[in-house]
Amino acid sequence: METHAVPPEFVEFIALVYHEGRNVGRLFRLNAASKKTFGELAALPPESEKAWDRLIGLQKKAAAAASAAEAQAAFHESFGCSMADLVTLFGHEAWHRVPGYGGPRWAAIAKSVAALAEAIEKKDEAEVSRQIGEILAMRHNTGTVRDKLAKLKALHR
Repeated sequence: METHAVPPEFVEFIALVYHEGRNVGRLFRLNAASKKTFGELAALPPESEKAWDRLIGLQKKAAAAASAAEAQAAFHESFGCSMADLVTLFGHEAWHRVPGYGGPRWAAIAKSVAALAEAIEKKDEAEVSRQIGEILAMRHNTGTVRDKLAKLKALHR
């Protein structure tokens, strides 16, 4: 059985957090987020399917990474913001003014993805497996991470 340095679920989780982050443009209108930090992310198409299409190439690059840090770097380099930036972004109170997007649930998901990266780097397989299961079950604004990923991936089969 082929093993990967970076689990494919981790790469999908990173892509999903950046996918949701594209909604940062809604905070620009409220002067609640930096265009300098998040401008490239806001340039992703607003349509879910088109945005996911744009993230496919980055997912392929990240999947070939030798470490969790390298996988995250592929997204950071492309968008100019890190997972830590996204945790802070989603934790901003301004999301309450744009219901249905971002907010505390996405902050929790982004934090969990960052924690998963740490478990991957420590090569703690039991913890990696546990965290993947927990992240898949996490709820965002309209359902679970598992369901959102399944919907996005179904568009590209």
